[in-house]
Amino acid sequence: MYTISDLPIENQLQTVEYDLELETALRQMFESDHTQMGVERDGELVGIVTYRAVVRTLLAFHQLEVGHKTLDKISVGAAVEDAHTISEDENLLAIFDALAEYTYIVVNRDDEWRILTDYDLLTQLKQMLEPFLLIESIEMQLREIFTRVFGDSLSEQLAETFDDDHPLPTPASVEHCSYAHYAQFISIHWEEFESLFDDQQDVIRELVLEIGDMRNQLFHFRINDPDEFDRDLLRFGQSYFSSV
Repeated sequence: MYTISDLPIENQLQTVEYDLELETALRQMFESDHTQMGVERDGELVGIVTYRAVVRTLLAFHQLEVGHKTLDKISVGAAVEDAHTISEDENLLAIFDALAEYTYIVVNRDDEWRILTDYDLLTQLKQMLEPFLLIESIEMQLREIFTRVFGDSLSEQLAETFDDDHPLPTPASVEHCSYAHYAQFISIHWEEFESLFDDQQDVIRELVLEIGDMRNQLFHFRINDPDEFDRDLLRFGQSYFSSV
């Protein structure tokens, strides 16, 4: 099972000193576009300061009737809260539970504190899921095109095309086709598809086969990094087949 250590967490936690004025800390957070920063005292991480913690501190001072305290008169230490840390040995799924409760988590990696926000996780998930979603979308579009061209006779046409003499197995329906089936079926029945694909038989065949190869690598875990994929080609295929 994957653990937190397998997750790329690149962003180093930016820190401010415990006795720094809140006004200065807030300015640094705003200028660096951070919603939270670590708080250090004597070189040790003692917590986190966030916009929410600052507001909570000001409301508390007002309730205590010391509302005359201004941001330049209050130190970061008054607004510090415990850092939401997680161990690298934790199951990777624990990160979802943590970020469901907090907007960030802090991890100690390579002797430095790194931070992962809920936004960072969503961005990483999008990056990881995009090839799966694009390939699925292309396959759904190909099935829709086949159904549009052959209608109720599609299953019969598939059975006749991929009969017992054909090296590919006979699909029970279009839902049982592979990308190899799609490419060959288009080539064999090019007359029916030609008007849709603007006389680009070789291009369509190679495009479908290339996407099928990427699909097999991805779904059979033959690659270590989804970034190895030619995402532009997948985006082109998805856009092209959706416009047919």
